[in-house]
Amino acid sequence: MTSYNAAEFFRELERVVKSDLSVSDAFQRIIRFCAPARPHPDWAALEALDVEGDLRHLQAWLETLLRTSPPPASVTGLWFGLFNPMVKDRVTADLHLIGATYDGTALDWLFRERWGRDTPDAASSVLEAIYQIAYGRDDGLGNDAEYALALAYAALAVRHVARLMGSRLLGEAVQRVLLVGFDSGDFLCIGAVRKEGLVFSRGREVMT
Repeated sequence: MTSYNAAEFFRELERVVKSDLSVSDAFQRIIRFCAPARPHPDWAALEALDVEGDLRHLQAWLETLLRTSPPPASVTGLWFGLFNPMVKDRVTADLHLIGATYDGTALDWLFRERWGRDTPDAASSVLEAIYQIAYGRDDGLGNDAEYALALAYAALAVRHVARLMGSRLLGEAVQRVLLVGFDSGDFLCIGAVRKEGLVFSRGREVMT
């Protein structure tokens, strides 16, 4: 549960992700959406995170991953999954990537033959910071921060990197549908990378 309305949050999330707002501006907008429902001094620390530096790191991570372990052309769907690994004896938040043949009519498409099971996690400094600020003290923001900001930042980062990489992300595939979400729950379909570039989905959960 969160202090803000989840349905309204998802509408705002989809608006900012599928827009021309920069990652930094869109991230600040999500914070401004969440903060009134749960006033707390830690929102200021979240506003100050080094988004630009981490975006460069995430682009390098994805470029290296695709160069060293390129997905076959049959991989037309990419799942950027948020999860909570244990790193250096503490829980954090991070992003990983797997792929499969996308099928918007079947909920289990990602659980068929998969690519990327052994690829390295992103090691995102922003996701790490969101988690540590959210749960760093007893009266912290907790899920009010982690749920919204981890999902928003991951989706915005994937959109940003997809636009920069273009055909390098597409590879030999006809298209690659991009989905970002918690491995254990909610997600957003951003759209698909095609020859003409990134095309936003008209649906929240499927490429339409």
